[in-house]
Amino acid sequence: MRRKLGTLCVIVLIIGPLVASKPSDADILARIGAATAQRIRSELPNPVTIAGPFVALRPGDVLPEEELVRIRIHTDRTMEGTDITVLPGEKGEVKLRGIVTSPTQRDRAGQLASGTVGVTKVLNEIAVPE
Repeated sequence: MRRKLGTLCVIVLIIGPLVASKPSDADILARIGAATAQRIRSELPNPVTIAGPFVALRPGDVLPEEELVRIRIHTDRTMEGTDITVLPGEKGEVKLRGIVTSPTQRDRAGQLASGTVGVTKVLNEIAVPE
């Protein structure tokens, strides 16, 4: 008897709101859901900006070291407004050339390059205007 009563209560609780709802409620909920999804999509950052630094840290990628370093430098927020070229050297060696606005950015570029998988030596030839 208790099982039948429990089953009946569950059915009433699940189906009751569906039967009692107005036809316009579904439309309103659909519009709210679509607006929320659009707002969330517009607030998400660019996937390239997110994936760039992580791609450079994964071992076993087919990208050459200089490309991995370039990705890390160009996606780092502290390196915005810089003009840095990454050139290949011997196996595991990269050269950094370009102009930055501060010595801190020059040092940061060297840190990003030396912390990249596969890079064994960094020649930092970045200029800082006085």
